[in-house]
Amino acid sequence: MKKFTVLLSLAVLGACSSDEKASSGASDAKTITFNDFESVAGWNVDPAMLDRGRAHSGRYAIKVDKDREFSLTFDMALGQATPTKIKTVHLEAYAFLPNDKATGMLGVQVMDDTNSKQVFGDGIRLGEVVKSYGKWVPVSKDITLPDNITAAQHLRLSLWRADASDYVLIDDVKLSIKE
Repeated sequence: MKKFTVLLSLAVLGACSSDEKASSGASDAKTITFNDFESVAGWNVDPAMLDRGRAHSGRYAIKVDKDREFSLTFDMALGQATPTKIKTVHLEAYAFLPNDKATGMLGVQVMDDTNSKQVFGDGIRLGEVVKSYGKWVPVSKDITLPDNITAAQHLRLSLWRADASDYVLIDDVKLSIKE
């Protein structure tokens, strides 16, 4: 049942994005995904995966805490993201860390399509870039993907608790093609 919930969460997260954000220009031809997590609520997603009431925009944000190692995960074959090979992606979001014990990582992975093993991984180490606590802070990073990636491999994006001992929130996530 847990695997089914995770798979359903992946599908819903990949398919959902707020109409208001999409119409306001948050999405364009180079955007792989944008999510403000408003559309995820009520779609058979474990409610504990969303934080209600402390979001950067709207009502919902994704979270990790002492009881949850990973957030909802975006997952898409690279060939579905674009017909051309991706060299660099730009990851941006708003992060909320209540204190210096909340470190976490907003990560991007490329996963092998045949065995689901990680081919590549990088991301934003939130404890290293967020120095203002108790408020929403914009974070971003350009991530260069390896030359040997293929269209069949999957691009994943999620929030990982890592070594955080307090909760971490992320909202308004955008992953786009830089080049």
